[in-house]
Amino acid sequence: MRIIFTFFLLSCAATAQAQKMDTVYVEKEGVFQKYYLALLPEQASKGLLVILPGFGTMPEGVLKETQLPQTACQAGYTVVIPLLLRYDMEDTAFVFQSRLEVLIPELMQKYKTPEGKFILGGHSLGGNQALFYAEKAYMLSDTTLIKPDLVFGVDPPLDLKRLYNAYARSLELYPEKAKGSEAEFITKRFRRIYGGTPEERPDAYEAASSYYRDARDGGNARYLKNVPLRLYSDPDVLWYILERNMPMEWTNTADLSACIVLLRRLGNQNAGYVPCLGKGWLPNGKRHPHAFSMLDAGEFVGWVNKVLYNE
Repeated sequence: MRIIFTFFLLSCAATAQAQKMDTVYVEKEGVFQKYYLALLPEQASKGLLVILPGFGTMPEGVLKETQLPQTACQAGYTVVIPLLLRYDMEDTAFVFQSRLEVLIPELMQKYKTPEGKFILGGHSLGGNQALFYAEKAYMLSDTTLIKPDLVFGVDPPLDLKRLYNAYARSLELYPEKAKGSEAEFITKRFRRIYGGTPEERPDAYEAASSYYRDARDGGNARYLKNVPLRLYSDPDVLWYILERNMPMEWTNTADLSACIVLLRRLGNQNAGYVPCLGKGWLPNGKRHPHAFSMLDAGEFVGWVNKVLYNE
């Protein structure tokens, strides 16, 4: 087994104050096991914030996409950004779930974070994974899984049937752009790990989705009916029309709004949708409504403090 621990200082973009970072990489007999970055507050930790990156994004890439890790750490939270899955090498559908189940208690013990102050969320596909973990934790009353106290997702695809069909329609409409595209990669991967298309294996897609529109009760989403939850998207209809020739029902916003409606109907008044119109920008300065930057880090930390500490 090879384990690497690296400690260094990361300059916080918001202030001149430095933050200590712990980098951990583990592989066993040449096989990837885990990799994460941890930003450590100077004072006793107020809680554990785990941020799951989007599809294809390495943990260090998250630090360029959003100020959330630095802002939350400065506010006193231990922030961990893990890589749970090597998409280029691993085809197991739920390997992210099993690795997260093992990682969370390890992080809490190692960094001495307080109980009842666990925040879990992510960007894009990482947001779906965060909600899925939370749903499994609350689904089983006798589970040993540590339950998140707050959950969030930044423009995550929740309904994997909707996601597959959106990509499939795009490939059909624009076959000249198919080769090597994300749409081609995702549709092939989904058919491989779920055993076919959503029409061929609807039960598999429902089981893997953190919200499923075709299920009367929303599928797995119903298990979040008592959990404080926020979902963010940049619903820039004009951008999707002009840049992608894409109707809004093909976008993640369609999933998010439907999921929040369901949860509020089930009685969760702490389930909220946050519109971030015009706030999505990539690190290179390019406008993109899927960008992690849409989340206002300071406002988010204020929400966390209010829910967890009534501040």
